[in-house]
Amino acid sequence: MSSVFTIKIVGPAGAGIKSGGLLLSRILLSHGQHLIDYSEYPSLVRGGHNTYQVSFSHAAVSSIHFQLNLLISLETSHWQLHKSELTKKSLVFGPDAPLVLPFSDLVKPLGGSIYTNTVALGVIAYCFGLNPSICHSEIINTFSLDSPNLTAFDAGFEYAQNNFVQYQNIFTIKHNKPLKKALIVDGSEAFGYGFLAGNGNFYAAYPMTPSTGLLHFLAQKQLTHSITVLHPEDEISSASLAVGAAFAGARAAVGTSGGGFALMNETISFCGVANLGVVFYLASRPGPATGLPTWTAQGDLLHAVFSGHGEFNKIVLTPGTHVESYHAAIDALNLAARFDVPVIVLTDKLLAESSASFTPPTYIPKVIRTPRHLPGSNDSFYMANSYEHDQNGFSIEDASLVKKVVTTRLSLSKKILKYLPKPTFYGSDQAKTLVLTWGSTKMAVLEALNMLKNPSKIGLLHFPSLWPINPNWSLMLKPFKNILVIENNATSQLSTLLSTAFPFKPTSTLLNFDGRPIYPEQVVKYLKPYVS
Repeated sequence: MSSVFTIKIVGPAGAGIKSGGLLLSRILLSHGQHLIDYSEYPSLVRGGHNTYQVSFSHAAVSSIHFQLNLLISLETSHWQLHKSELTKKSLVFGPDAPLVLPFSDLVKPLGGSIYTNTVALGVIAYCFGLNPSICHSEIINTFSLDSPNLTAFDAGFEYAQNNFVQYQNIFTIKHNKPLKKALIVDGSEAFGYGFLAGNGNFYAAYPMTPSTGLLHFLAQKQLTHSITVLHPEDEISSASLAVGAAFAGARAAVGTSGGGFALMNETISFCGVANLGVVFYLASRPGPATGLPTWTAQGDLLHAVFSGHGEFNKIVLTPGTHVESYHAAIDALNLAARFDVPVIVLTDKLLAESSASFTPPTYIPKVIRTPRHLPGSNDSFYMANSYEHDQNGFSIEDASLVKKVVTTRLSLSKKILKYLPKPTFYGSDQAKTLVLTWGSTKMAVLEALNMLKNPSKIGLLHFPSLWPINPNWSLMLKPFKNILVIENNATSQLSTLLSTAFPFKPTSTLLNFDGRPIYPEQVVKYLKPYVS
C-alpha cells in the first residue's frame, strides 16, 4: 500500500484558501504526485469557515482522506474545528495553533494579508521536503516573475528553517518525474473536456452551485472551440434554449442543481414526447428546496430517474470519478443523438468541485450521429410536437394509434440497455462480500479497499448508469453472501431503485447525509466486520 498524505488549509472566505490550495496542487503535480482535493465553504461571500484539503501520493490516489498529516490555519479560531481529523503525529500551524506561525508579522513587509496563503506554502514545502526551485517555477507560472508571492513563499520557508528545524522533511514523499500532460481538473471540467471531445456545441445554464463550474469552463472555450454558451435569465429558459438548439441539430446540454432541475421537469417530458436528445448535467447538493447550497449529497437519484410527468424513455448516467465524468459527457451526447431521448448525467458537489490529477485521453472518441429532420430542409418535414403524435409529428387522439405509439416508444428501453456503460467489478473473485456504489462514493470505497489489510474478502460493484435498469444485474449479486450499499443519502435510494427491477434487500447500508463526503477511513471501519 502506498503512503497517502493529506494537507488541509483553513480560514475565512477571502483569504485565498482555494487559490493557494490549487497552487499547492500544481506544485505537488510538478513533483510527480497523484492527487485529489476538496474544498468546503458556507453559502457566504466573505467570512465563515473555509477549507481546502489535498490527499496525494506517488502512486494513484482515489479519494480525499479524513485524517490529516498537516493542518494550517491562516487566522485564529479556525484550526480548532478540525480536532477530530488530527492524529498524534499531525502538525498544526497557525497564529494560535500548537505550532505558532505569526502570519501578520511575516506578511507585513510584503504588503498585507493577501500573501498569507503563499507564506503557508513555504512552511508546507519545508515539512515535505519539496524542491524550492520547482515551487518557484509554479509560483511564476501562476503569477509573474516579479510577483511578491515569491518573496512570501521564501518568507514561510525561511521561518520554518529557523523555528521548526525538527520538522524538516518530517514527511518523506517519493519524488517522481512530473506527470506528463497531466492537468488538475475538477469533475465539472473533466465533463467539459469530454463534452468538447464528443463534439458538444451548445450549452446553456443559469448559475447554480455546484454546477456553475461547467458554465465557466465552457464559456472560456468559446474562442478556441466552435461552441455556443448562453447564460439566460433562469433555469426554464436554459432548458428551453437547449431543446431548441437540439431541434436545430446541435449536440446540446444544459446544467443545473436540484431546485433548477425541478424547474426543468416539464422540458424533460417535452424531450421525451418530441424525440429530442438533450443532455442534462445535474450536480446535486443536499435538499430539499435550497437545502445546503455549498455541500454535498446523493439525494437526487430518484428525482432524476423519475423526473418529468408521463411515461417516456430517459437515460441516467452516474459517473464516479473524474475519468468517468469525461467519458460520461461523450456517452451522454452519443446516447442522446442515437435514441433522441433526454440523458441526465447525475453527479454531486464532491465530484463536481473536487480536483484531481487528470491526463486527457489521447484517442479520438467515436461521435454518433443519426439522421435528423432539420428545420429548413427541403426534402423532409417534422414537427416536434408536445401533444401525442404520429411519426411525422401530427397530433393524434385515436385510442388504437395512441396505444401503438406509446408501446413503440417504451419498447426502445431494451435497445438502450445494450449501449449503456456496464457495471464494473473491482476486487477479488473470491470475495464473499460485495459493496454496491454509484456516483462519487466509488472514490472512497476504492481507496478503502487499498487501505484494508485483507481486501480479498471484499468486492466492489459500481454502477456508472442507473436508468434504465437491466434486470439481469441481479445475477451479478447471487455469488455473494453479503450485499452492502454505501450512499451519501438518508434513505438508500439505490436500494429503492434496484428493488423496482428485481427482489433486492441489502445485508447492510452505510448512509451519510450531513452534507459531508463519505471518507475512506469511515468505509474501512464499516467493512472491518466483513474482513476479520
